[in-house]
Amino acid sequence: MKAKLVMTLAAATMILAGCNNDENEITDYWNGEIRLTSGVTVQQTRANNSDVPDKQIADGQTVYTWVDKATAPDATEYIKAWSLTAQGDGTFTGSSQYYPTDGSNLDFYAMHVNSTFAEGTSTFPTSAITHTVAADQSTNLGTAYLNSDLLYGLKKGVARSKNEVDLTFYHLLSKVEITLKQGAGKPALNRATVTIENTRLKAAFTPGKTADINNANTSTAQTARAGLVTCPTEDNAPAPIKIATEVTNDFSSAAYAAAIIVPQTVAADTKFIKVALEDGGTFYYKIPTGDLTFQSGKKYQYNITVNQTGLTVTSEIKDWETVGAITGNAEME
Repeated sequence: MKAKLVMTLAAATMILAGCNNDENEITDYWNGEIRLTSGVTVQQTRANNSDVPDKQIADGQTVYTWVDKATAPDATEYIKAWSLTAQGDGTFTGSSQYYPTDGSNLDFYAMHVNSTFAEGTSTFPTSAITHTVAADQSTNLGTAYLNSDLLYGLKKGVARSKNEVDLTFYHLLSKVEITLKQGAGKPALNRATVTIENTRLKAAFTPGKTADINNANTSTAQTARAGLVTCPTEDNAPAPIKIATEVTNDFSSAAYAAAIIVPQTVAADTKFIKVALEDGGTFYYKIPTGDLTFQSGKKYQYNITVNQTGLTVTSEIKDWETVGAITGNAEME
C-alpha cells in the first residue's frame, strides 16, 4: 500500500500580539525554527476500520529524522537522529531544531522503524537495518501492528522559511486484511483463531538518500521504494503471525483485521491463512497457482466464507486504487 503519509512534524511557535494606537495586529516573531506538520492522505474504496492508523502516525510512535545542508557539490550533515514522538493528531513532540543562519537549503530524511538511534549522535544509517514484524498482531491495530509498520520519507532542497515542511512518507512493507463470514453449516466464528502462515518476519531495510521515491511516475517511484527493502533467508525461517478475528455479515461493508508482513514471494500451494474454530475444525487457504509476490506498499484483502466443510476465499490486491484481484478456495485438514 503506497500509504502516503503527508507528514508535518509540528514544532512550537512563538506568536506575540502587539498593538498600537490605531489597531491591534499579530506579529509572528519567527526565530528560524524548523516547522513540520503531519497527516495522511488516504483514498478508500469502502468503509474499513483497518485504514484508521494510516491517516495519522499513531500516538506514541517515534519518527527519526536526519537533516543535511544541501550544499554543492556534496551535502553535509546538519542534524543527526532527531527523535520526534507522534501525538496521534498530526503533531509531534521533540527537541526544537533550527535552520542554519548561512542560508543553506536543507535535505530531510525520516523513518519510522523498530530500531533505536541516539538522538543528536547517530549518523544516517548507510547499511541495512533489520526490521522485524511482530508474530502476535492479534490486538487489531494495536501496538504490535503499529510497531511493525515501516515508513520512509524524504524531501530535498528545502529553503529557510517559517512555512511548514511537508514530508511524504510511504509504507514499505505489505498489509494483509482478513474478515470472516459465516457460511454453510453456520460454524461459530467469534472465537476462531486466525493466523497468517509461512512468511518470514525480518526485513532488511537500507534507507537511501538518492532513492527516487517521490517521482511523479508511479512505476518509477514504486520501484524505488521496493528497492529499499529485501527479505533475507538467513536466520529468518517462516513463522506464523497471529491476527485478530473480525466477523462480518456483509463483505461490502466489512470491518477487517489487519497485519503487517514483509514483502516476499510465497510459493503456490503453500498454506497461507489458517482458521481454527474453537469447537473443532481447522481450515487452510493456500496460495493459488503461480506463486504470490507480496509487494511493498500494497495491501491484500481476503474475504473468507467459513463453511462447515471448508473455506471459500476471494482476495483483492490494492494500492489506494484496485490494481488486480485473485480468487481461490481453501480446504479443511
